[in-house]
Amino acid sequence: MIHAINSPSVAYEYVYALPAMGIGFQTPHGSVIATFIPACPGPGVAPSVKTKFAPGVRPAPRSRSSTVAVFSRGQGPGRAYQVLGEVGVLAHSSHTGVDQLTAYAKRAALDMGGDAIVDTWWDDAASVRPKAGEQGMLYLTASVVRWQ
Repeated sequence: MIHAINSPSVAYEYVYALPAMGIGFQTPHGSVIATFIPACPGPGVAPSVKTKFAPGVRPAPRSRSSTVAVFSRGQGPGRAYQVLGEVGVLAHSSHTGVDQLTAYAKRAALDMGGDAIVDTWWDDAASVRPKAGEQGMLYLTASVVRWQ
């Protein structure tokens, strides 16, 4: 049975998949035909983390077993703190959620010597200023603090 291919993109997908199925092509000069299979990042792509210390502040990192409190934008911790710097976490996959971005931000806070992240918020990476990434990807930002 022969099926009609109604879409050029479907035809390309079939051609790209042929070498993976063991179907090769003979060329007059014995050269190789290269294929390219387009792909987008999947769920296994780790987010990018950027940190920036406040001027004159560089405390020692905290142990990975330490806890980091999280306070969303508009929710104050209710105790005095010193701002150590900022952390930003950019997703590279639409499969990455806020919980995963928060986990990366907490690890970065530990590396910066922080006890908590405050003023935590997230938005589409293309909507934040300055633009942090492509539309449809999440971007989380927070201030890293230590208790006084």
